[in-house]
This record gives sequence, structure tokens and C-alpha cells, in this order.
Amino acid sequence: MRIDIGLQKKTTHSDKTITINGDTATIFVPLYTITGVVYIRHLYGIVETATLAANLTAAYLDIFPTGGAAVVMTKIAGAPAISDFEEGSILYKNSDAGDILDVQQANVAMFLEAGVALEDVPFPFIVGKKVGAVTSIRFSYIAGADYQAETGQITWHCEWIKQSHDGLVVAA
Repeated sequence: MRIDIGLQKKTTHSDKTITINGDTATIFVPLYTITGVVYIRHLYGIVETATLAANLTAAYLDIFPTGGAAVVMTKIAGAPAISDFEEGSILYKNSDAGDILDVQQANVAMFLEAGVALEDVPFPFIVGKKVGAVTSIRFSYIAGADYQAETGQITWHCEWIKQSHDGLVVAA
């Protein structure tokens, strides 16, 4: 298969809004289902509510095929807390899998560009579905308290380009 990474192909945008909840455990939230092979140009989340809950730690991204092992997209060890993040705070993938998910909290003014807060704008990567499995991009975090009711929302944005004939990114 030839991977044709270029801007000559149509860029598509998929959004997914998630609600933060859970009960003192690691929470795994499927964001997108992947089919085929796709080139992801941007992947980021924006806090959409006044404030996220307290005691939210270890936020990271991975790729999870059913019946298989997760593939790390952002480092788990040292992953950032997202406790009390204000509306407008940003979580984003801007480096390789050996680095943690980057965050910018909205309690200060933000300016993000290459060479300043971001290593690369964007930080593209390629994702492929595992044959015979449902393959998802997941957002994970630890809820340090019992949050069975809604405690905040994050809208995730994914800008992608199809690489194989069956390549798609669909909100899970």
C-alpha cells in the first residue's frame, strides 16, 4: 500500500463531545473509530463547560483494537492532570508517543505556535485499523472521586485525510 501524505487530498473534520464522569477508576472513552488507514493532521480537545471536576489525573491518548493491546499515542507515565480546567482550556497531541499529552489551561492567555508552546503545528501521524478488530482512538483519565453525574465536557476535534480506500475517522 502506498501512503500518500499530501495536501492534495480532501481534509475531513470529525468532532466528538465527551462528558467527564466515573468512579475512582481509570476511565477509557472511545473518541473515534478508525477504518483503513488515515493521516491525522490535528487532534485536540477544548473544555466546553465552566470548569471540569477536581481530582482528574493521568490524561492520555491511545489506540485500542478490541481483543488486542492498546498502542500508546501519548505517554502514560507523568500524564497531566486536568483537574479544575476552565472553559476554553486545550488538550492536544503535539509530539511523539514518548511525550505526554500537552495542555494549556484557560486561566492564562494562550498563544500556541511552532517553536513556542508547540513543537510542530500541526503534529501529524498515521493510524491504521487492526484487521478483524474495531479500532478506536481513546481518551483516558483517572477520576479520583465518584463522578457518576456530569462534571464537565470536552469537545475533541480531529482533522484527517483518507489514505486507503476504506480510510475513515468516525466519532465513536
